[in-house]
Amino acid sequence: MTEEKKKLLHPTSEVLVEAYKTLQSKNEVSFPIHDEQVFKLDSIVKTVNAEYFSFVRFPTNEDKASAYFCFIIKDHPVTDGNKRLAVLWLDIFCQISGIKISEHVKLDELAVGVEQEKGIEMGLLVKLVKIILF
Repeated sequence: MTEEKKKLLHPTSEVLVEAYKTLQSKNEVSFPIHDEQVFKLDSIVKTVNAEYFSFVRFPTNEDKASAYFCFIIKDHPVTDGNKRLAVLWLDIFCQISGIKISEHVKLDELAVGVEQEKGIEMGLLVKLVKIILF
């Protein structure tokens, strides 16, 4: 990736890519990350953090955490490990943001449930996941 393209990335995207590389270093994913996948992750980050006509789609950290979790799973930005990346990123984001996930939540089961859900619009899915997580 050229330095110019790196400058276009949202700063959070770089941390998310490093999270994926951590999974790879632990042999929890099988494939290295490529530029196209970096840009897909960056697109998710920009979507979660975007403002539309001064309206913030995901205004709270809990909203953002839930959105990241759902978008990483549903948009399938990487070849291998989307659910693992979503769980790891949720943990990292919550730690950085100072928010706590409910103790009763089994994140791996929630990730599978989000992946298998086909009939719910994304905005509603994010809201439901937020209720479950927090």
